[in-house]
Amino acid sequence: MEDYFQQLVRSWRSVTSRTVREAVAVLLLLIVVLGAGFSALTTYADVVVFDEDRFAQELAGIFDDEDVHNVVAASFIATATEMADLPVTPAGSAGVQQVIQQEVPPVVSELLTSEANDHVLDRAVRRAHGDVLAVMEGTLVANPPVRSVEVDLGPIFIQMLDVIVANDELAVLDTVTPPFDAGVVTVLQRAEPGDRFWEFLGQLQDRRSSTITLILLCGIGALLISPSRTRVVWSIGTGIVAMAGILGVGIYGSRALLAVLIDNTDTVRAAQSIHEALLDDLSGRLMGMALIGALMIVVGGVGGWLWRRYGPTPPEEEAVASSEAGPIV
Repeated sequence: MEDYFQQLVRSWRSVTSRTVREAVAVLLLLIVVLGAGFSALTTYADVVVFDEDRFAQELAGIFDDEDVHNVVAASFIATATEMADLPVTPAGSAGVQQVIQQEVPPVVSELLTSEANDHVLDRAVRRAHGDVLAVMEGTLVANPPVRSVEVDLGPIFIQMLDVIVANDELAVLDTVTPPFDAGVVTVLQRAEPGDRFWEFLGQLQDRRSSTITLILLCGIGALLISPSRTRVVWSIGTGIVAMAGILGVGIYGSRALLAVLIDNTDTVRAAQSIHEALLDDLSGRLMGMALIGALMIVVGGVGGWLWRRYGPTPPEEEAVASSEAGPIV
């Protein structure tokens, strides 16, 4: 009877110890998964968004986009119409305004795609980066006075004027001084939540290395503590795939939100093109993250099956089986 009681005590302790270890392992797994998500965001921000050279490189091809051409052309048309002292709407001014609307778009498209203007466009993107996503001492500084994302294409506007004034009907534009903001195109109105998000990423930058270290330590700790190491592997993989999916949904959700924030269809499409260009690197990182997670799920699942089929029986399971079998008479 005494032996039977001792067996029950050992079995209870074994089961309790296993439960505690599993609970701690789950907690460590949550830290690993959340940390992986933050790591992906902060690494992307550090490599792409906060780095002026990489930022300009990612957006280098945006001026080849037709929707961007339409937005720039619409801005230039409005300014040229104002210079000609005509109303912005077509009513009552069929002549010069219609010529402006016909002449400007193809000229703008040609100038924006000309290799001779690559340095002008690169400088415009870098200036926008410095105004809106400035980085000081490794931390993002959102510039509160700048309430919209603007690109200064003044040199392109001047080149456009030089071309279209060759048309006799638009020669009047050659005698008018362009306004100080000619060629400044508003891409997107900034919103405070967006600034908060970038500030949050900036604050995480200083902790990026410590976050990666924490992920590694928690992952190793979960492997050592958990009664089933193969389960830890596929659980981490599942969590990483889920986190990549959540972040991916956030990316496409923010892209769709632009249609709600912006009224003009061309501006929406242009803003979405910029969104895709700027977040293309992050999308690639999330895809790689999901593939790694899927691989961990496969490795953990196959490893667990092989261990259960061919591995030794764990001591706690032997103790539980002995207690269920009852005392040996």
